[in-house]
Formats: sequence, structure tokens, C-alpha cells
Amino acid sequence: MRDLARYRARSGAALGAISVAVLIAMVVIIASASRFSNVLDYAGPNMSSTQLLIYTPNGPYGPGGPGNTGAGSGASTTSVASMSTSAHRIASELGSHEVITLETTSATIQHAAAGRSYSGPLYVATPQLLKDLNITSSSIVPHAEILSMRLGFAALTQMQIVYGDYFGAAGKGGPNAWPCPKSDCLANPLMQQVSSLPAGTSTPNTVITEYAVHTLGLTPIITGWLIQTAQPLSAAQLSNARSTAAAAGMSIESKSSIPTSATITDWATIVGVVLALGILAMTIGLIRSETAGELRIIVATGASSRTRRSLTASTAGALALIGAVVGTVTAYVALIGFSRTSALDGLSSLADVPVANLLSILIGMPVVAAIVGWLAAWREPKGVSRQLVA
Repeated sequence: MRDLARYRARSGAALGAISVAVLIAMVVIIASASRFSNVLDYAGPNMSSTQLLIYTPNGPYGPGGPGNTGAGSGASTTSVASMSTSAHRIASELGSHEVITLETTSATIQHAAAGRSYSGPLYVATPQLLKDLNITSSSIVPHAEILSMRLGFAALTQMQIVYGDYFGAAGKGGPNAWPCPKSDCLANPLMQQVSSLPAGTSTPNTVITEYAVHTLGLTPIITGWLIQTAQPLSAAQLSNARSTAAAAGMSIESKSSIPTSATITDWATIVGVVLALGILAMTIGLIRSETAGELRIIVATGASSRTRRSLTASTAGALALIGAVVGTVTAYVALIGFSRTSALDGLSSLADVPVANLLSILIGMPVVAAIVGWLAAWREPKGVSRQLVA
């Protein structure tokens, strides 16, 4: 540390640059972990590359879909039967026999509290859907009303199933209404976590049980089909499926380019570490060139190669550790300040700590820097034993 203080013109600038590199990486890592861990406003890939969603006009993007009040009467029973035939034909062309019929009702879920509310479709947990996803009826809690694969979803409080005229012209309810009108809302439904449900944001990751459908007097309608294939779908297959679906009055949704939380945080960690180590390497090179005279003196007094290695390794490790700590602390201070003023997330959004990524930067980067510094200092500098010529 004293050695770094003596050459603070170099080490100070390097420390600032390393801290900024770590700061940027940490902001991306922490913010991504916070956003992707929100079980209500669910973020992430919409589905896997082996899945395909086919929607009727009653589906999420059709005129008769949930929440749409525009023109269009949706799909009739006769046309849905015809669409079902087309959906199964598309599945057959894709080499799949796994076609799950998706049903929805007028019900949705909301969180009657400040912050984010529920996002995503709410399909019906039909016997066929549960069977095709290998979920047995015995594994479902009796009288459970909501099943979800979202970790922590079942433990949320002030949740409501709203339906009927809750958001209608009568104005019986609205966001954050608590307690809610019993005729159009069920407060604190019994929810259960079921990990076998698919994880995509557009797939049935959260479903309403048939028990709840019958209890609340809801009417399910077919709004689409989920096709699961053995191999990832090619661009040609998707193009053919889109054409066939459009001819039958339907639309399709395939895997989007949205990355997973792990992809974002891992790449941010790699980029941050590589950038910081690159800055560190340049700084160590400059410091070593400035201390060449002192290095000659210690070599002349009997210092071994082990001593030279230790000097370089300790300098690199100390710079990396201080930069990692400063960058991480600054990132958390900045995000705490931002989260305190955010009406959607609040400080609770920082509860999900990306431990592995933090340790990779706080511990892994200084260790790698010290090891590389040790290995890079094996060679005795040229002219170290010769007297400098004035």
C-alpha cells in the first residue's frame, strides 16, 4: 500500500478506472438480478426454442382477447374447432404430437398494494394441461386456486383474483382496492408453487385451477395452443407455421431474443473483470517501468525472483481488491438511492443478491490479478544488473 501511495499519479488513476469498470458491471448485475427476480412483473425469455404458441382472435393479441375492447367479436365455437384442426396440423408439420390447448377466463390477478402488479397470461389448469406437463392431481393442494412456478409467488400477501365487472362501467373496484368487492373479486386466494409449470413469460407459468373456475362461476374459452417440439424450431419452420396460422385467422408467437438473468449478469461480470484486469495490466507495467531503478537496487542487494514476484503480485492484487470494493459499494449506494425514489420497486427490489457474481468480482478478480502478476514477473528486467549510463 505504501508503494502504491508513492506512485499515486499512476495508481490513483488506475484505481479510479478499475472502480468505474466494476461500478458499471455491478450496476448491470444488481439491476438485472432485481428486475428478473420480481415475481409479479415477471421478466425474461417468453418461451424456449422448442416451444410455439398459436393464438386465436380471443388470444392475448386478438380483438377478443383479455383487456381488449376494440372492434371484433373474437372467434366462434365453429371457427375455434377449425382453428384447432389447423393448430394440430401445424404441430404435425413440426414433427410434434405435444399440443396443449390453452383456455382463459375473464379473471386475472392483481396485487392490492403499492408497487408492481401481476403481469402475464392467466391460463386455466385444465386436466390436459396438467397431464401434459406431468403434474398429478395428488400433488395439488385441495382447494388451491392459483398454481405458479414463480419462486416466492405463493407467499405474496394482498393478492386478488378479479373478474366479472370489477373493472367495468360500474366502477366496483380498481388497483389497490382492499378489501375488494366479493361479487367480482376473491381476496387472498390459496396459491401453490408448482415447479413443473413452464418458465416462459408467455407460457402458462401461472394458472387458475378448475376448482376456482367453478367456484367463481367463470366461463373458460379456448384462446390458443402450446406446441412443444423435440428440436429447436428453424426459421423455415416458423415461417411455414406463421403462414398456415394466418390463413386460418390465427397468429403465432415464437422464442424472442430476450436473454435470461443469468446471461446478462454473467456477461456483465466477464466484461467488468476483463476490462478491470486490462486497466490493471497497463498500470502495473507503468509502475514497474518507473521503479526499474529501485528494482535494480534490491536485486543487487540479493533479492530473489520470489521477491520480485511478490512485489508485482501484491501490487496487482491490492489495486484489484480496492477497485472491486469501491466499485461495488458505489454501485449499491447509487441503486439504493434510486430504489428509494422508485414507486414500483422500492428497496425490496435489492433483496435478491447475486452472490456468485459479487464473489467473482470481489474475490475472484483480485486473486486472478495477483496470480497473473506473479506469473508475469518471472523474468528479470533487461539491464537490471547493469549500471545506467547517464
